Amino acid sequence: MEKLLAILEKFPRAHLLVVGDLMLDRFIWGDVERISPEAPVPVLRVTSESFRLGGAANVIHNIRSLGGRVTACGVVGRDSAGRIVTHDLKRIGASTAGVYSDARYPTIEKSRIIAGPGHQQIVRLDRENHGAISAPTRRRLRQFVLKQAPRCGGIVISDYGKGVINEELLSAIEELTSNENALCVVDPKKENYSRYRHPTLITPNKFEASEASGITISDEKSLLGAGKKLVRMWQAKAVLITRGAEGMSLFQARRESKHFPTEPRDIFDVTGAGDTVIAVCALALACGAGYEEAAVMANLAAGMVGDEVGTMAVPMKKLKRIIRDKL
Repeated sequence: MEKLLAILEKFPRAHLLVVGDLMLDRFIWGDVERISPEAPVPVLRVTSESFRLGGAANVIHNIRSLGGRVTACGVVGRDSAGRIVTHDLKRIGASTAGVYSDARYPTIEKSRIIAGPGHQQIVRLDRENHGAISAPTRRRLRQFVLKQAPRCGGIVISDYGKGVINEELLSAIEELTSNENALCVVDPKKENYSRYRHPTLITPNKFEASEASGITISDEKSLLGAGKKLVRMWQAKAVLITRGAEGMSLFQARRESKHFPTEPRDIFDVTGAGDTVIAVCALALACGAGYEEAAVMANLAAGMVGDEVGTMAVPMKKLKRIIRDKL
């Protein structure tokens, strides 16, 4: 734990390039007191509304909240949601030099309707683009990554399968990281399972690991089989399978797997936990941590996210306090 604190102190020295699907999370809070006379559905009396950075933007928020420097690379629409995302990224101190607006690409927005004192999510409304990002915008993204990556201490790929991460961009990143042996941490999605190659660390959740490996994870044996297969398939230095309330499992070639249990909690909301995991792992590895140390730190941070409803950025002071409490 003392070593983890020493690594944490180095976080402000790290500068990461985050490439991925930028999103806006909208939360509509209220109380349900009756059923609608129009249809058998609850009527929500709205009490408040809030916006938070989501998707790759939440990864960026977590890196900044933990003291790291970050350059954002992604796409927003020329709409109010895009303006909010860009404004909030600047407000938290992230560089938006690689954030491009595309008139044909509405900003991805997820609206969660939350009811009552128990914060029960009733429904989620997704607004997203169903077409491809324009060719000129894809070229700008690729050119920016090629130019900016050598100036940063590592690349974080936050892939939500919405179009920013594509085969051409992944090939460019693979060439960069292979030639320079640079840090590359990936949060994967099914649209690109067959395209990830040679990541430093890749962090699928349990469902994604099952889907990508073709092995349904239902017990320890299937978990081990899936983890080992993914290390080979992606030619990864390490694979960290996140398992929600069950914790995390770390796999490396020619090494024993390691399991990190999550401490019991009254609630465990996984919204945004994967973003926190990849942010903490990338910062820790960029600051010289080993894979096990990065996993322990990420596991502690993800537990903090599970205590809250909705996406959140983990503060440096809170993570430091939790690690100190373990001493």
